[in-house]
Amino acid sequence: MKVKCIRLLDSDGREVEFSSWLTLDRIYHVMAIHVEPDGKRSFSIISRQPVGEWPQMGSHQAECFEVVSEVVPSNWQEWGHENISGVSPAAWQAPGFYEAFYDHDPTTYPIFERERDIILSEDP
Repeated sequence: MKVKCIRLLDSDGREVEFSSWLTLDRIYHVMAIHVEPDGKRSFSIISRQPVGEWPQMGSHQAECFEVVSEVVPSNWQEWGHENISGVSPAAWQAPGFYEAFYDHDPTTYPIFERERDIILSEDP
């Protein structure tokens, strides 16, 4: 699944002119989708990955984007926790994976990279 950034919103949903995370008119691959009980969706995307640095993945309001490709990656699996649900690579759903990844645990990077590459290759 790919989306194009069409507006920049702050965490309160107000339009802003600049974001250090997103670039207007840029197309991003969606790594995961989160859905709140009220139906509000957000997309996890890799905002930046400077060469030699850890990837920066963030969750962004769906209203910032228009969908340009609806290809569903084969590695996505549905999940649900308390008040939120969504889809993401099954391997990333292992207990503690996200916490370890955001703490830059080097054992998580090959898992992240493998699943990211599946998403990228299935919707070039």
